[in-house]
Amino acid sequence: MQKEYVFKEDSSLAHYKADAYVVRCTDNRFWSVFKHFIKYLGFEDIDAASPPGGAKVFASPSKAGDREVALDKIKLLMPVHHIRRVVLFTHTDCAAYGGLSRFNGDEENEFEFHSAELKKAAEIVRERFPELAVETYFIDHKGIIKVN
Repeated sequence: MQKEYVFKEDSSLAHYKADAYVVRCTDNRFWSVFKHFIKYLGFEDIDAASPPGGAKVFASPSKAGDREVALDKIKLLMPVHHIRRVVLFTHTDCAAYGGLSRFNGDEENEFEFHSAELKKAAEIVRERFPELAVETYFIDHKGIIKVN
């Protein structure tokens, strides 16, 4: 069978070293700030996952088994792309968490909740992969906040 391309562009088949494994939400409202932040961090190559809720998949998975699937992806990619860093994100008004309305529009309350979720997610990743550096960030309508 002959290949008939609908779009043509060469891609390198060379293996790369990922600067980080990055987990962000599927919500496209924050795509622009996310990609600028990734560039700001100096990342050239990342392995990325975009489950609904981002780091929620580790902290409060929607279905039994989702957390293990997400952790298995890290385990699989660590030796292949030499991952040494995991970067986890959640964001304001996330539907996977019930949106801002869950917090009656209280952005501070929402931020405190997400900070706790990010800390929980980081602990779970660190427990499974103590050799990895784990960073956590919250995205709102003004930018990105580091959560320790």
